[in-house]
Amino acid sequence: MDEKGFAREFGALYRELYRVAVRLVDDGRERMSAETTTLLLHLAQAGPMSLSEMAQHFGRALSTLSAKVAALETQGWLARQRDEGDGRRAEIWLSLAGRDALDESLDVLDTARLARAAASLTVEQRAQLLQALAALAAAVPAPCDSPRHHHHQGEPTP
Repeated sequence: MDEKGFAREFGALYRELYRVAVRLVDDGRERMSAETTTLLLHLAQAGPMSLSEMAQHFGRALSTLSAKVAALETQGWLARQRDEGDGRRAEIWLSLAGRDALDESLDVLDTARLARAAASLTVEQRAQLLQALAALAAAVPAPCDSPRHHHHQGEPTP
């Protein structure tokens, strides 16, 4: 099979896999709100911060954010820890349960269904499939590296 044939076949299989493995919104899991996802993502990327720092980052009133943080603490997704340098200051951070909840909310594919499907493959087949997909992903050029975007010096840029 030539490269174009491979690309067409891979595209068709990818679309089919997506169709059968996409995570359905009504799959029994509560959908995390956009506000909660944003807050958890921000903490995951920025690291622990005080409530007042969070209020500045999000442009929200301290009282509103305080209530949201308290609710997420109750769920076990956030935790507070006293700052060792300043005992009056508490830093809020993403707990392990919060990281898990965030990861699950960002999953596009239903990992439980994929895991059940993977059970029909041997350990070697699973490893080969992941290795091949990783190699293909690494070989895909960035959009600006595609031949249509290349131009020689002295040629006008499209």
